Amino acid sequence: MSLLLRWRQQRERRAGRRLDKVEERGQRRQWLLLAGRCDLSGVRAPEPARLQPIYPPDDAFWADPFCWSRDGGFVAFFEEYPFAQGRGHISAMALSPDGHPLGEPFRVLEEPCHLSYPFLLELGGALCMIPEKAATGRVDLYRCAQFPHRWELVRTLIDGMPLHDPTLFEHEGLWWLFCAAAVDRGRVNGSLAAFYTDDPIGGRWKAHPRNPLVRDFRRGRPGGRVFRLDDGALVRPSQDCLRRYGHGLNLSEILVLTPTRYEERLIWHASGPDVGGWRGLHHLDWHQGMLMMDAQRLIPLPGAGR
Repeated sequence: MSLLLRWRQQRERRAGRRLDKVEERGQRRQWLLLAGRCDLSGVRAPEPARLQPIYPPDDAFWADPFCWSRDGGFVAFFEEYPFAQGRGHISAMALSPDGHPLGEPFRVLEEPCHLSYPFLLELGGALCMIPEKAATGRVDLYRCAQFPHRWELVRTLIDGMPLHDPTLFEHEGLWWLFCAAAVDRGRVNGSLAAFYTDDPIGGRWKAHPRNPLVRDFRRGRPGGRVFRLDDGALVRPSQDCLRRYGHGLNLSEILVLTPTRYEERLIWHASGPDVGGWRGLHHLDWHQGMLMMDAQRLIPLPGAGR
């Protein structure tokens, strides 16, 4: 990113913060979930307004949903953040085949630190979770001991680095971990960093020599699972944090990814106000025909206007 572009982005972000201060007077931000059926072909240009909103209670927000299918049903795992507690934990909720909630959410993973972004993947035939716990400086891998309620720590993959939104995937014989990180004077909300290994559980993770691969508030920070479309394109969701954190969402096709190079191109972008009238939009996950996203709205602060 050039110095001129960086200056322009900083100016726009400062202007956004001033407008937010006025707009949010007497209100607070609340993330909620969106869910619905979607063919893989439809994920190339998702339509958040067609998804079912799932609203949390006024004393919490729900964000970063990842979905998993088991025995013909769906379960959403997500960050639940009670405002009074001031830190998040991982909760889950059963969903109907069309994305409606079935019952109340329940906690599945809670620690003394803040937890979010419960990334799910299958390794060695077992369902695993890698939640964000950047406050500890670790990236930890958990294995599901009893679906969906019980999770056990397997090992620490990376230690000594505060990495945000860790996202694992395999590509051309290597395992990759994408994340947001403040490397090389980059900002967390404007940077994409990458690590790679040949063994995701027992191997040593190496930092990509070009970190950050992306340095741009409009498309740096990860926004969900990296997935392949039905035409073979490898697609990365990312956040548009230029206006504010989580203002919008991007999909970019990964064109080149090797231990020495990285290239991507933008194929879709939308802000929350553009697609459903939401104030923000910052996450996407697709699994077995279920599309999940999250959106942000403003709700009154307790006692506001009284």
